[in-house]
Amino acid sequence: MDWKLLSTTKIDKVYLSVFFNLCYLCQKKQAFPICLHCRSGFEKNITCCQKCRKPFASQHPEEQRLVCGECQIKPPSYDTCFAPYLFTGSMRTLIHQTKFHQQVHFIRPLVHLLSEHLLKAYQNQAWPKQLLFVPSHPKRIRERGFCQTQLITKQLEQELRQQTQNAPRLPTYNPIHKIQHTEAQHLLKRKDRLSAPGNSYQILQPIAEHIALVDDVMTTGSTIEAVCQSLRQAGAKHIDVWIIARTADR
Repeated sequence: MDWKLLSTTKIDKVYLSVFFNLCYLCQKKQAFPICLHCRSGFEKNITCCQKCRKPFASQHPEEQRLVCGECQIKPPSYDTCFAPYLFTGSMRTLIHQTKFHQQVHFIRPLVHLLSEHLLKAYQNQAWPKQLLFVPSHPKRIRERGFCQTQLITKQLEQELRQQTQNAPRLPTYNPIHKIQHTEAQHLLKRKDRLSAPGNSYQILQPIAEHIALVDDVMTTGSTIEAVCQSLRQAGAKHIDVWIIARTADR
């Protein structure tokens, strides 16, 4: 008997039972990262544009099948967008804690919520072949110490592949590079976000024809649009955008 392996296995089980089988918000003992009670603090993005997932101001049921005026006039460069939650309440708090206060352990419950939605959405459609993320500029990464979208995407790949072997894979090196440093988006007004340079991203490695592009939050959609335009130019035929939370335009 391999006593060393046995002891390591036991230690892993104890560690997981103590630190992982708890709700990340209330610390209640349970098997999922967020308990049913705390889930009530995450508002779902239900009444929204069926193209870009921008929430509608009103909440009439008939609007759940509508496309917003902006997408009708100028359709976005991606094909499908999944943004299951609104950037409010507990969702806003967790994402801010992750991005601005180095609380990266909150990535696990955020990814768990997104993966649940994706597994349902792709039950009857083909998964993308490649998993990519919207990168931060190297200067921003040095300031924060990490790229939150990279950490989110790595965790998402792991969680999805535990559930299905058809989930897309994350390449060793992300082919998307941000080559122009811009001011943090959350500090900009809407008109400044929309007028941000569209040539801030380059695709430096080969990409698949069907891609899933991951980001944490979408507000105006200008960043996602800039990346998707670059992906189209690099040969992407079908782009699915995966967002954790969507904000309403102010």
